[in-house]
Amino acid sequence: MVWGPVAQLTNSPYRPSRLSVSFGRVNRADRLSALDSIFLPMETDFQSLHVGSVLILEGPAPDPAVFREYVVSRLASVPIHRRRVLRMPMDLGRPIWVDAVDFDPADQVHHAALDAPGDQLQLQALVARIMVSRLDPDRPLWEMWQVDGLAGGRWAVVAKAHHTMIDGQSGSDLVQSLLTPVPQVAPVRQAVSDARPEPSLVSLAGDLVAWLVLLPFRVIRLLVRALRAPREARRRVTQVRFGLAQVIRPDLPPSILTGPLGARRIWGWAGADLAGVVQVARRAHCTVNDVFLAVLAGGFRRYLLDRGEPLDAMVLRAIVPVSRRLPGQPMRPGNLVSAMFVELPVDVADPAGRLATVAARTAEQKSREVADATAAVVRMADHIPAALCARGARAYGRSGQGRVNLVASNVPGPSHVQYLAGRRLLELVPYVPTAQQIRATAAMVSYARRVTIGITADAQALPDADRLIAAVGREIGDLVAQGSHTLPEP
Repeated sequence: MVWGPVAQLTNSPYRPSRLSVSFGRVNRADRLSALDSIFLPMETDFQSLHVGSVLILEGPAPDPAVFREYVVSRLASVPIHRRRVLRMPMDLGRPIWVDAVDFDPADQVHHAALDAPGDQLQLQALVARIMVSRLDPDRPLWEMWQVDGLAGGRWAVVAKAHHTMIDGQSGSDLVQSLLTPVPQVAPVRQAVSDARPEPSLVSLAGDLVAWLVLLPFRVIRLLVRALRAPREARRRVTQVRFGLAQVIRPDLPPSILTGPLGARRIWGWAGADLAGVVQVARRAHCTVNDVFLAVLAGGFRRYLLDRGEPLDAMVLRAIVPVSRRLPGQPMRPGNLVSAMFVELPVDVADPAGRLATVAARTAEQKSREVADATAAVVRMADHIPAALCARGARAYGRSGQGRVNLVASNVPGPSHVQYLAGRRLLELVPYVPTAQQIRATAAMVSYARRVTIGITADAQALPDADRLIAAVGREIGDLVAQGSHTLPEP
């Protein structure tokens, strides 16, 4: 997920960790990217940046101690689960990932139970509270909750991780590490290597000095390359300028969907049959992601009209993350994403017309290589001194984010039925945070012939967001039910 530059840093509790003096060395592969490094300090009392998943499972729920042991065992092979962020001296360089000393992953696994009747609304409210509670930046940036007491003998797992640690795809991979394709109750014990010592203060300072000393040489190398290949240099400069224009141009008109955030969230979900969504996409000669965006356009149209909001001046522009992870690439901490920026046609009344408009606009974004341009901006930021990058991010954050007013993330999940601690996974629901004055976000995940759309909204600005969730549910249901009969062939 790409949120753009930093905003509202003044209230952040993110403070430098105490540097230990040891014989560790700085591993450059462990350094946070420029994109990853902004997520922790951009948090405020009203903006926590956790992404996650809610797994609803058949009963009976395991004993909490058994579940805790299961999670610890399954995550033993995932190195990022024991890593924390360590800041550089005086913040002159980007932070690095280090192994947490004396860390027990069982401390990150919690238990809760719903009161009767244990319905969906109770689960949604609990998840919203769990997700806004901020993680300790001096510890590994994840936690899990076992939630008992769901109606029908079911139970749930809430998996929560900081955006610094994962993006949508790597978050899906982290959840997958808990699952098995067949029932497996007993955890498989795996060896865990000893924690590596933190780099010493001398090592950190030496690495920082080396980076600063080599900076002029990197600039010279770039100039030499530009002289040798001027056409390619001009292309890259044009690409970065185009990417910057996509990210930082504040051109949205005021609306109820953009503005300051409160401290509470409303979260819920709606789902549909995956085969029906795929059929709609095939008949319209578009992608499943286009159908998802069209569903959001229709759902927001219903919601805004129900609220009496005028649509003639409404611009609903979604930032659509594009994963840059290669198939089969090993999971690593951080975000490997770029983004497209798609205006959703809430002013179009006809469902087929909305889908056709969305498909045309995403095709235009792809033809203009918008995702590649935003990726070039992210790469460029990695070559800017950390202090300058942070200063620029703070300045942009204070100016207000006026480029997008919706996040729309689509991540494929497991295609076959999965099990956790021997219990069948019934439903997989995504959670994406609100931030940067974006008051509503949406994420879709597929699992075992179903798609589920999770909606997060700011409770203060949109106290009736339950109506938005219901509107999205009606929209996807109507589109799937009617699409195969009413959507015309192109």
